[in-house]
Amino acid sequence: MKLKNLLLAVACLGAALPLAAQTAAPAKPAPKPAAAAKPAPAKPAAAKPAPVAASAAAEGKTSSFGAGGSGPLLTRDELRACLQQDEALRKGLDEIDGQREALNREMASIKAEQETVRAERAPVDASRQKIDELGERFKAFATRVQAWNESVKALNEDTRNTPSVERQRKQLNQERDVIEKQRGELEAERTRLGAEAEATVRAYNAKAQAVDARINDWNARNQGLNDKAAGFDGERKSWVAACADRRYREDDETAIRRGK
Repeated sequence: MKLKNLLLAVACLGAALPLAAQTAAPAKPAPKPAAAAKPAPAKPAAAKPAPVAASAAAEGKTSSFGAGGSGPLLTRDELRACLQQDEALRKGLDEIDGQREALNREMASIKAEQETVRAERAPVDASRQKIDELGERFKAFATRVQAWNESVKALNEDTRNTPSVERQRKQLNQERDVIEKQRGELEAERTRLGAEAEATVRAYNAKAQAVDARINDWNARNQGLNDKAAGFDGERKSWVAACADRRYREDDETAIRRGK
């Protein structure tokens, strides 16, 4: 009676391992948040520095916003506009400073969360190692099945009817039972490791993606704040050019602050 070849090699190796599909390449560390922008430009000089000497007695006592004084004397309407712009700039820059501090605090929190996620990569790597080890065992099993099939082929081609041939046939039958048992054990372990690895990878990916989302959101808000600060810098330069290098009458300033 001829023995039938075992077709275990193909059957056992045909199924892909779940973790391999989900982690074809090691997950890249979550990206770092973009560096915070340079501090907002210095605020405009105080609205009332030390007075400068009047250019003529008719002008009365004069002051300037800065160390300037070479430009023409500001009219009351011009001075009112300069004072209003100065107040708006100061308020806007205070808001930018507050938002910058909040972003810097949040960046520290994000970095701490990144470190936590990196530490949780270890179970993923451990699952991957178990899958790789199981793959090696499947390869060894396939080699064993192939050798068994070759022995069966040689035995079936042997037409002698001797005790030694019968002993060999009996040994091959016994080995087939062992191979079948081993196949079942390997399949069960493959199923177990696959489910375990899938759960581990899913949990890790969820946390890593959450950190990535925080980083992307932080970067977008940080860029928006950088753009806002750049806009204020342009306004500050315009204010300096229009106001800081020109004198004004202190009587006009007093009148403006009284609502006139």
